[in-house]
Amino acid sequence: MKKNKTVLMFPGQGSQYKGMGLDYNTVSDKFNDYFNLASDLLNESLYDIIAGINDNSTKLDNTLYSQISIYTLSSVIFDYLFEQKILKKEDIFTISGHSLGDYSALYASGYYSFKDGLKLVKYRGSIMSEANEKMDGMMAAVIGVDYKSLENLLIQYKDKFKEEVYIANYNEYSQLVISGKRSGIEKAIDFLKENKIRKIIPLKVKIASHTPLMKDISLKVGDYLKNIILNEPVFNFFSSTSLIYPKIQEIKSVLENQLISQVNWVNSIEYFLNNEVNIFIEVGPGKVLSGLTKRIAEKNQKEVLIFNSDNPSELSNLKNYLS
Repeated sequence: MKKNKTVLMFPGQGSQYKGMGLDYNTVSDKFNDYFNLASDLLNESLYDIIAGINDNSTKLDNTLYSQISIYTLSSVIFDYLFEQKILKKEDIFTISGHSLGDYSALYASGYYSFKDGLKLVKYRGSIMSEANEKMDGMMAAVIGVDYKSLENLLIQYKDKFKEEVYIANYNEYSQLVISGKRSGIEKAIDFLKENKIRKIIPLKVKIASHTPLMKDISLKVGDYLKNIILNEPVFNFFSSTSLIYPKIQEIKSVLENQLISQVNWVNSIEYFLNNEVNIFIEVGPGKVLSGLTKRIAEKNQKEVLIFNSDNPSELSNLKNYLS
């Protein structure tokens, strides 16, 4: 019988939604502990922010709150998977994340405690939130074009307008994200539409993530990381920006450079598929990574099983399959 190989995927900013994961409140031993720690750090109730109670209805989309919310919930769900013996240590091939998801993935891998990771995410979210107001950056999803074609069009665009626009995320073969200063992205959108790229979706951010424009923030993250003591990991962590299994002494460098590096989800999933991974579990809110992974697997003619963890009931299919 073929042994299961499982990859745990941790989503990034943009996967948050009102009410996400609150059903874990009644089943998870860690829910209250982790949510209370996050609330103490924020000086307000994380539960109320996610639930949209009272004056918290719009806070979840703020960079600081969305990052802390996703990290906290993802950590709760990861612990729940093992508390309930849904997963066994030997089942896990690799743990990986998408952008912010790296921080949840590193907690799950055992590099630091939930609390240390929470402080790190708060710091990252705070400086990114500040940059949101100052940078006037912009990101946009470009749908229906392959990487090489988009790359060639952006070369033409830069030659014509002398504006720096970067491919920030290679999410799927025909779903990419461009990033840069707002003035450059807005002109690039018009240029791409003139070149028959019909579907371009501006994202709700004011920052140019995963480009060289994030250098100052990247350096601040690096300085903060100097005070973090990392543990020997329990699981393998695969970086979707550097496309390596970083050694413990390389983790801080990977995190520092993450914000100026492209997220290469396509090549990450291709690597897992080539290593005969047959189960992917999205650990956290939403189904963004599940959808991307499904399409990448289909393109490579690989049959895989993909499970979500939005709420405890969704994990019953995974539990039934593994048992």
